[in-house]
Amino acid sequence: MAALNKILICPWFGKFPEWMSEFVIPDGYHGIIDTDLNGFKKRVKDKLGFDYPGEWGDNKLSDYRSALGYLYEDEIKGFDFWGHADFDVVWGDLDKFIPDSMLAELDMYSSHNEYVCGCFSMYRNCKEMNELFMQPGWWIDCMDKPETNGWVEKEYSRWLEQSGLRYKYDFPQGWPWTQNPILKKEDKGLFQLIKNEWVEIGLFHFRHSKRWPL
Repeated sequence: MAALNKILICPWFGKFPEWMSEFVIPDGYHGIIDTDLNGFKKRVKDKLGFDYPGEWGDNKLSDYRSALGYLYEDEIKGFDFWGHADFDVVWGDLDKFIPDSMLAELDMYSSHNEYVCGCFSMYRNCKEMNELFMQPGWWIDCMDKPETNGWVEKEYSRWLEQSGLRYKYDFPQGWPWTQNPILKKEDKGLFQLIKNEWVEIGLFHFRHSKRWPL
């Protein structure tokens, strides 16, 4: 099969983390890093009809992850899949863990085994998937309040599971809960020392240490 055309949408309205110079978009993926807060507010107003309540430096963007395909629909035309990713992530050989042959059979892929994962998830670029976040009647209440509520990983995930769309919850992250991860890169591969053994992993989310781990 032909390679899928994939893009990550990464809005960021705040100071970049100190390791930002190390962050890269993974091999085989395109990327949008949007730092225009006023432009995003206009995008939300035009597309969703209400004011984006987030401000510079807060975490409200996390409640908009499942809506990014709808909000950026013009920018992602021609792509088979779009996704979102955090900047506190190191990538391994994603093609080995998430091959196009697997993704092509899905409508949504999450890198957590229990819910739609904020640090890395992929969505088929189609109307049914891009507008799924609008299906439950209470979605506006989750998005137009300034408080971050984490509904994508909770209520939205449960709605996805009942939607009939094809999804896969997975966990290629190794052991991300440690404050002192030991990682190494070999070619495209990423390895973590887990219980005295080097284990290849697809990505590592270092949200607990907040230090570049390589």
